[in-house]
Amino acid sequence: MKHIAIDHFSRYLFPSSLKAKGNSVAFIGKRASVEDNKYYSDIYLFDGTAVRRLTSSGEVQSLYWLGDSLIFPDIRKEKDKGRIEKKLPLTVLQRLDPGFGEAQEFARFSMPITDMVFISEDEYFFTSTYDPMTERLSGDDEEKTIKALKEESDYIVLDEIPFWRNGQGITNKKRNRLYRCRGGEVEAVTDASTDVLSLRLNESSGDLIFIARRFTDKMDTSNRLYLLRRNEAPMDISFEKEDFDHQNFIFVAPNTILLEGTDRREYGLNQNGDFFLYNYVSGEKITIDDSHNYNGGNSVGSDVKMPGGHEPEWQLRDGIVYFLETVDDSSHIMSIDLGGRKISPVTRTGGLIQDFVLCGPHFVAIAMRGNDGPELYRIGADGSEARLTTFNAGATEGYDVSTPEALTFTNEVGDTIRGWTMKPVDFDPKAKYPVILDIHGGPKGVYGSVFFHEMQYWAACGYAVIFCNPTGSDGKGARFADIRGKYGTVDYRDIMTFVDKCLEQNPWMDADRMGVTGGSYGGFMTNWIIGHTDRFRAAAAQRSISNWLSKSNTTDIGYYFNADQIGETTWSGPDKLWWHSPLKYADHVHTPTLFIHSDEDYRCWLAEGIQMYTALKYHGVEARMCIFRGENHELSRSGLPKHRMRRLEEITKWFDGHLKKPEER
Repeated sequence: MKHIAIDHFSRYLFPSSLKAKGNSVAFIGKRASVEDNKYYSDIYLFDGTAVRRLTSSGEVQSLYWLGDSLIFPDIRKEKDKGRIEKKLPLTVLQRLDPGFGEAQEFARFSMPITDMVFISEDEYFFTSTYDPMTERLSGDDEEKTIKALKEESDYIVLDEIPFWRNGQGITNKKRNRLYRCRGGEVEAVTDASTDVLSLRLNESSGDLIFIARRFTDKMDTSNRLYLLRRNEAPMDISFEKEDFDHQNFIFVAPNTILLEGTDRREYGLNQNGDFFLYNYVSGEKITIDDSHNYNGGNSVGSDVKMPGGHEPEWQLRDGIVYFLETVDDSSHIMSIDLGGRKISPVTRTGGLIQDFVLCGPHFVAIAMRGNDGPELYRIGADGSEARLTTFNAGATEGYDVSTPEALTFTNEVGDTIRGWTMKPVDFDPKAKYPVILDIHGGPKGVYGSVFFHEMQYWAACGYAVIFCNPTGSDGKGARFADIRGKYGTVDYRDIMTFVDKCLEQNPWMDADRMGVTGGSYGGFMTNWIIGHTDRFRAAAAQRSISNWLSKSNTTDIGYYFNADQIGETTWSGPDKLWWHSPLKYADHVHTPTLFIHSDEDYRCWLAEGIQMYTALKYHGVEARMCIFRGENHELSRSGLPKHRMRRLEEITKWFDGHLKKPEER
């Protein structure tokens, strides 16, 4: 049997963006090429019996159905590619009739399109990233425009917060604006200060509802709900008139939507949304099962699926709405019976559902089960499942794979904490093995039992791998997820108790050779742990937080996230922010630590890693830092293939050097 290799993630097809039409489902399939150090992304079609690839450019990132045709952005002409290389905005939409030859150009726009909904071939809405600087400098003379843009790129002018966003770069004054195209004529629907977050069309009435926030100077965390009818201006139909987060919705009857949203008064940013039937004409609001308290969407992590993108669109059939939700350590399709006003699970199999659509009498979903990679599944209304594809079957066939084994305990307040242990491959019960504790991000994330490449690689390298979902994780309701003002206390105790339980129940784990790692919140907790205990012989803090004071005023979410999560601001409670900062305890650290960071990570800015690295060096502690150019907060999940490999190599070599005996290296 072969061992999982450092480049094993490149063996997978990453499916995403399911779109159904009749009995056919189109989706984006993405593969990593280590040789070319990039990802190739194309459209695939499942016709009910088999999957075939429809495009071959490797550059398709989104798709939309228009009748029986597929519309997608793709730059194909050399002249257009040259325009993109010159940093000039351009979207060329292609139209493809599956089974009828090559795609043909449908439309082109001198702006980057981010989402679309179609009323007809001649009338549709789209959103686009609006940049006032580009508009101001652009003109008919292309060379003059390029020169002006190049000159302006020497300067960065900031006059609002956030002024940058992870994965997007400098976003000052940029907005995701809504446009309408009718008969080839484009008009802006929203103004230059409004950021559109999501939109949905009622195909029977032509009503468009969108969620947006309008801001100058400082972006708020609340948003508004707008109705757009033909030949009318957008109308604010917000559920509450202020301080409300509209999260998701679907049209369910004339002038009525099912809406998920929250006022965040009880649990702040950790508060999960409630469900409401909302008649946006009469204003009538009916609560659906206010006892339900779980978080919509998939929070289960894996590094063999592509992150990001929109949550799956809710689906409606026969008075029942279907949506995705994380419960405990798995994500499931859930149903809301609008008549009975009851929420129930459709799926019960543990694992991860990334996306789903209604297709005939069934669902088609992208799911991960056990040690399998993401595949398409047919799921019945009763929750029965049948795997439809095997594009990733060969990724683990013939390989030694370590299956996670569950370990649970009850913490001091009576909550059940679930975790897992993974044996090293070629396990010998008489031997002693080094241990890696892996801590998830979030903190409102979740580990499950699905395949995780980095953990499997460490198991193949002879490590025991342990991981859990401490207090603060998703899947158990808002109370459990709420660690506001408690970072490094209840969560730290859960994690350390879990480590103790692992060692008690698995005497083959070597308590004297343990390492700890994690990213984002997991990076914060890694920094926190090394400042509060010496029981780990080595650590690797990735995209970490070290100083809540600096993070508050430098990162894209810091000014509101930190105030909510720690409970104070730089001015109202600097001592509270400093108390929860791992940097405060850096003079207590003796653990050799590796720091992994990206220079375009605006979620946990580079300064967070540098401060902790410098502090350890200052106090004479062995430390190393690896900074990845051009990467952001998503390095471990969607970074360039060679960067993903180098990251994993850095961490593994660091642990090898500190945790393994010479004969084991």
